[in-house]
Amino acid sequence: MTAFKNTLITCQKCGKRIAVKARDFEKGAIQCTHTGCGYLNPLVQSYYDERILLGLPSFGHLVYVANPVMKYPLRLGTNVIGHSPTCEVVVERYVHEGKCYISRRHCTLEVLFNKWTGRFRYQLQDGASDLDSHQYKNSLNGTQLNGYLLQNGEKMDLVDRGLLGLGGKDVFRLEAYLIPEKMLESYRVTKAIEPDETQ
Repeated sequence: MTAFKNTLITCQKCGKRIAVKARDFEKGAIQCTHTGCGYLNPLVQSYYDERILLGLPSFGHLVYVANPVMKYPLRLGTNVIGHSPTCEVVVERYVHEGKCYISRRHCTLEVLFNKWTGRFRYQLQDGASDLDSHQYKNSLNGTQLNGYLLQNGEKMDLVDRGLLGLGGKDVFRLEAYLIPEKMLESYRVTKAIEPDETQ
């Protein structure tokens, strides 16, 4: 039991260091004693092995609200959305009164896997990296998240059933992919937190 003597962890709430003893590891948690904190820090954590991502049937897709049969699959990682064939998600050139409001490389939707929750996170940003100059360029007509116009450089989370507006005219609904609970459980990894050794 002396293997855990003189070890430290960082409190998950206040960020201050806590001395951990063997009996705390036996209990599986330690309460922070710093003034005003009192957070009960678990000493066992679980996460989902990222091998679960291999062979998944989907990472979610966008549905064109004006015509729900139009669905655009997303991939894990960066999804540049626009009507250019260089995009990962190539949407139609929807025309309104003779004009298309969607830029060639309009916005970027990053699909990330959160190994702690077993859920996908969808981060939206107006614009995309230019293929030639590699500089980030904003769209001409803007990107909206549930009606809110994203500012230059701003990244926001798009949640399941959330609305993505391109150019103020065309709206897409996110249908996030939820990994089945039974599958998640088979990829759960549980281990003790590894504390830092004191000097």
